[in-house]
Amino acid sequence: MTRALGADGALLGGGSIGSLIGGLLDAAPVSGGTIAIARGGVVEQRAFGTRGPGGRPVEIHDRFEIGSISKTVAALAAARLEAEGVLSLDDPVRTYLPWLELPEGAGEPSLRHLLAHTAGWISGNSASPGEIAQALSLPKTRTLTAPGERFHYSNVGYVVLGLALAEAAGTAFPRLLAEELFGPLGLPGALASLTGVERARLCPGTVPTRDDAQWAPGDPLSQQSWVEPAGADGNVGASARELLQFGLALTNPTSFASESAWLPAAVAAIATLTAPSGEDILGAGPHLRVRGARYGLGVNVEPTAHGTLLTHGGGMIGYGAFLVAHPELDLTVAVLLSTPGEWPHAELLARAAHAELVAEQVGGAAGADGGDIAGGAPDPIAALRVTRGPLSRGAGDAARLAGHYRSYTPWCPHYEVGVSSEPGVAGRLVLRAYSGVEAPTEDTPLVPIAEGGGYTVGAEPGTPERARFSNFIGGVAQTLDIDGCVYSRVVDR
Repeated sequence: MTRALGADGALLGGGSIGSLIGGLLDAAPVSGGTIAIARGGVVEQRAFGTRGPGGRPVEIHDRFEIGSISKTVAALAAARLEAEGVLSLDDPVRTYLPWLELPEGAGEPSLRHLLAHTAGWISGNSASPGEIAQALSLPKTRTLTAPGERFHYSNVGYVVLGLALAEAAGTAFPRLLAEELFGPLGLPGALASLTGVERARLCPGTVPTRDDAQWAPGDPLSQQSWVEPAGADGNVGASARELLQFGLALTNPTSFASESAWLPAAVAAIATLTAPSGEDILGAGPHLRVRGARYGLGVNVEPTAHGTLLTHGGGMIGYGAFLVAHPELDLTVAVLLSTPGEWPHAELLARAAHAELVAEQVGGAAGADGGDIAGGAPDPIAALRVTRGPLSRGAGDAARLAGHYRSYTPWCPHYEVGVSSEPGVAGRLVLRAYSGVEAPTEDTPLVPIAEGGGYTVGAEPGTPERARFSNFIGGVAQTLDIDGCVYSRVVDR
């Protein structure tokens, strides 16, 4: 049974979830979105806001980019291919891509390592739109950890994974998804590729008008720049109901038709704890407390007092998405928003709706101190806003590097380099971004590399990202290269 709910609907129309939706539209860079939930056999869904800034109202069937939830889709496709004997997830990736040259210092990662983000590769290359071009850029990067040793989220790892799956299956990756997943799982209208052909079928995305300053309530918003995210790291578009349908395959795989007999084994495979750690849990708003999350294959695996959650988020240029599958309680939540993908608004809404569903089913109330459901901040939307003091130029080497740098990549178009005063990094040379889905959300230390020069982007041991400054004029750097994406010095703000 499906119900489309309006302002007076049950869970999604009123109460705390309705208030949270209203707050997102009023006080966050969210133009609109959709949410769908399933509890048992009952599906509820709601659309809200506008299609991009100042657009017409969002409709429940509108499709959005689901971003990195596409990785869960790719993982399920890989698990099906293994279940049917097409490949083994323990095969080295170069079994299928013999032309691939690996990063400096890399071992021989398997498909499983790519699926679990444990190959040790960089997070991505924002300079190259083509999948093969991104793969070809890997030899210019480095790896500091052995395959399987460390969880480090890698978009380029999934780009390469998609190329390998297509080669193993003998078909284009979008066709593989459409035929092997979308059809059997009952979502034939979902988009398996996002090129200019499909753009008109998507709800427009939303970004801050300024990309070189921190957004605050009341600041203007604009429609997103268009890119073609063809790789397996973020290639899917879907409506909330279609995303929910995919989530139901994770929540209750045995309920699908007999032609999906492979599904229970495939879901079990991707839900197996694989990486030594996983993605952080957003604690800003109400959420079911999680005990030691780790990444499986294309999905975050989150043990709780009421069973294990399978979750994944997605951030794209102008889009945010989040999916929660809760098999033990037969609950599924899908959220799609027109919002900057670097903001976790979709996760905030999805986890809050899930917490309400859990409270209804097992008792208790969101916000109960010491209970299984954490209440989060009194104003979770405000808690997500970042306020940072200005960077200083510093002295010595820092003064020669400090300033503003730009690139034409829409994934992270602007960086500021300077000395931070923020807790934890005070007095250190940092890289700061104010907007961009691939941008760091905190001041990120630039740590000098003793051998070979340059800087590690981040202080955590094993981080592979590297920055280099070059083209000094009068002792001042004019270019900044971050793993192949070149930024040029521009006037100070």
